[in-house]
Amino acid sequence: MKSPVFVLKISGNSMRPFAMDGDYAISTRVFLRPRIGEVIILTSPNDGKMMIKRVKSVSRTDGEQRYFVEGDNRIRSTDSNTFGSIGRRDVIGKVLFISRKSKAR
Repeated sequence: MKSPVFVLKISGNSMRPFAMDGDYAISTRVFLRPRIGEVIILTSPNDGKMMIKRVKSVSRTDGEQRYFVEGDNRIRSTDSNTFGSIGRRDVIGKVLFISRKSKAR
């Protein structure tokens, strides 16, 4: 059984300033459904890798909930503007908080 809490190391700056390259997203698999404004971890429709995005809108198509997601740094983000809305099955978890990468001293 998978742990209900997991950590994802952020790669890239698509969610800047919320999360930056090298930060860690502490996330949970236990939640009902994503809401507008929440930050989620999802499976990329392009390559199957995990990615972090913010839910911008929710719609219902043929009885299925669909989520339009975007990165906060839209210029640097591959998101629903590129691959379209995602289904609930693509959502892995909800971000609880971001742990900043430590700076070298």
